[in-house]
Amino acid sequence: MTRAAVLTIAVGVALCAAPAVAQRAAPPSGKSLADLAADVTRAMGQYRAAVGRSVPIHEARVQEATKAVEERRQLHVLGVLPADAVDQAERALAAAQRERDEALAAIDEADWLLFEATVQERLVRLAPLRRGGYEDTAALVRFNGASPWSLGDVPKLQRQFAGVFGRALPISSLGQTSLHDRLGFDHRAAIDVAVHPDSAEGRWLMQHLRGSGIPFIGVRATVPGTSTGAHIHVGPPSGRLMAR
Repeated sequence: MTRAAVLTIAVGVALCAAPAVAQRAAPPSGKSLADLAADVTRAMGQYRAAVGRSVPIHEARVQEATKAVEERRQLHVLGVLPADAVDQAERALAAAQRERDEALAAIDEADWLLFEATVQERLVRLAPLRRGGYEDTAALVRFNGASPWSLGDVPKLQRQFAGVFGRALPISSLGQTSLHDRLGFDHRAAIDVAVHPDSAEGRWLMQHLRGSGIPFIGVRATVPGTSTGAHIHVGPPSGRLMAR
């Protein structure tokens, strides 16, 4: 399965599931928002599994193509095969490597999609926080701050973080990305910071945000079978699945 194929699956899932979940009032399917969120997570899990199954196939093709190149090069040295035959094998190897690399990149995207969908499923099952409300659970830390926040505030936060820890704020997602588009989430006014909520950096960041009245979600839990880790979402919750 090529990267283009698996991304087509992802886009289809997002277009079919996200708009329904976006509506707070009586979804047309008759399902609850929590059930629709679970549908998205389940679909993403199936998508990720399909991508994962393609990787060994691509790896095997790369190994076969590598062996063919080595054999043809030896035969060319012996004068048995022309140079064109070696070129053809090398092109086949390059194509196999490209498809393998695309599948691995699709795995990373699938991990992100699954993680985001799982987090949104957890959040949609929770009661909304009152303005200024704070909640700390085993999986999530939530704060519904009342202070205004926009991407224009990011440079200030970066300077403050660097002043305390002596390194750049590890932003993993700045504003809206193509992956947010695929899931139908509104991330235009938010950033994701790749720190664990329970690390020294994570605790400082959440304390700073809470003290400044800036809303955030600290995600502790990871999704089994994926490489995506915990992070802190700074800014208003993503729309659609998160709409309150």
